[in-house]
Amino acid sequence: RINELMSSIETVTTTSTSYGDGRKYFICAGCNQIINDRYMLQALEKMWHEDCLKCACCDCRLGEVGSTLFVKANLILCKRDYLRLFGIPGYCAECKKLIPAFDMVRVMRVKDLVYHLNCFACNECHQRFCVGDRFFLINNQILCENDHHERTQQKLATTTSVTTTSEFDLLDER
Repeated sequence: RINELMSSIETVTTTSTSYGDGRKYFICAGCNQIINDRYMLQALEKMWHEDCLKCACCDCRLGEVGSTLFVKANLILCKRDYLRLFGIPGYCAECKKLIPAFDMVRVMRVKDLVYHLNCFACNECHQRFCVGDRFFLINNQILCENDHHERTQQKLATTTSVTTTSEFDLLDER
């Protein structure tokens, strides 16, 4: 659904020419003036001055904040304002607090779970993860590599002793 509202922004290089040379000139969709700049933006199947393609809410220059824009209710919006106005909030799987829709772009997602960046940590040692760190999701619990390894070793040790005891009991009953 969001893709229907999203459009891409492309930077186009123009060459400067004099008026009346027979070349096609582009009119800015924002100010309705001829675009004489070296660069212009193409979005929503129209051409724009870099200064004219702005978010209707925060007035940021959309060509500088990314390569996408959103359109809803005749408003051209940056991603943050689109999510703030029309996005769906979520809840952190760890702290259970609300994550506002505009913050849903700065979260950690694991399968269908969402976490604040500060809440995304090992459930055993509470170590926060860095980019590139391995983690494991076991029964909706996040574990660092060390704690996962330790838990696996404990499980193997428990399974081995139960198997040995079980075998011993069976031999003893005969």
